[in-house]
Amino acid sequence: MIVPDLLQRRYLVRYLWVWSAGCATGEEPYSLVIALREALPTDPPWQINILATDINRRFLERAREAVYGNWSFRETPPAVRDRYFIPENGRWRLRDEVKHDVIFAQLNLVEPTYPSPQLGIIAFDLIFCRNVLIYFDDRTMQQIVQRLYDALTPGGWLVVGHAETHIERFRQFETYNAPGTVLYRKPLQAPPFVMPSTNLPALPLPPPPSPPVLAVQPPTPMPAPAPTSAPTPSPEERLRQARAAADHGDWDAAQAYVQQVLEINPLYAPAYYLLAQIAEHHGRLEEALADYRRSLYLDSHFVMGLIGMAGVAMRLNQMDTVRRSLRQAQQLLEQCANDTVVDPLSGGTAGDLRSYIALLWQQVNR
Repeated sequence: MIVPDLLQRRYLVRYLWVWSAGCATGEEPYSLVIALREALPTDPPWQINILATDINRRFLERAREAVYGNWSFRETPPAVRDRYFIPENGRWRLRDEVKHDVIFAQLNLVEPTYPSPQLGIIAFDLIFCRNVLIYFDDRTMQQIVQRLYDALTPGGWLVVGHAETHIERFRQFETYNAPGTVLYRKPLQAPPFVMPSTNLPALPLPPPPSPPVLAVQPPTPMPAPAPTSAPTPSPEERLRQARAAADHGDWDAAQAYVQQVLEINPLYAPAYYLLAQIAEHHGRLEEALADYRRSLYLDSHFVMGLIGMAGVAMRLNQMDTVRRSLRQAQQLLEQCANDTVVDPLSGGTAGDLRSYIALLWQQVNR
């Protein structure tokens, strides 16, 4: 029921934005990637990106490793397992091309910090939140359901555990009976984005961190520095350090700086852009393409991500992707004056980027 609907409604753009809320050690988001890859057409291909969140940092660390034992495959056909996993020391490691479709981030569903258009926690086509709501009281559960509703795109689907269905809690959704469960769909006529409801009593929360770093549970605080210690660099400052290291050819340092940025803000689009550039420098073109796409999933107006994706797609001879990316970048740049700085890290202006795009079009049209 869900896949045919998504095929029909998302056919023109051919990409899906999915959220696995309460992903534990990663089996669910990775299974979703595999199931969607098996179900969706490959010509032309679809792009799938999944945000996987959990409150447990140790679970997230295990999930990022993407290594599982035989018990995890007890209901998986061997052919599917062999297609997407590589045997490794008696266990199974997920292939990188599938692993790169999932973004992991720490998030506490109780905190009213989502949905967030600025951080890309919005407009999901599909949300899985199974066997999580049962741990909350009725008031908290209702608040979470409302925020999940707000985070869906009109027509988007919510899947919960079979023990979590309740007509009153999901009254704003359309309901559909499916084997063994009930599916919930945000009406197509619903507004694209609604701020979280203020009718429900607010939960007592600690003061927000200063400065705010991400709409997810912040990392465990480090011991306070001595009064003479320098302040911790912001993600933007750390990313400038990464760019400077890359400009000097110190790619290992650049990679380390970017990873530090993502530990603070795992949904920061420019960080994935620089990761893509590092991968591209080392000749890992498929990895670079995946990171460029990831930057665009997090910020659909990120011009540098579009241009970077066009460049690496050209090297991979994926000309449809090249043309689509260049057209989108041109449309965004039409809204900017020539002297508008579009890439703060390099100082590149809209005029500079228009000239570069013109050169890329010449290569496309040769």
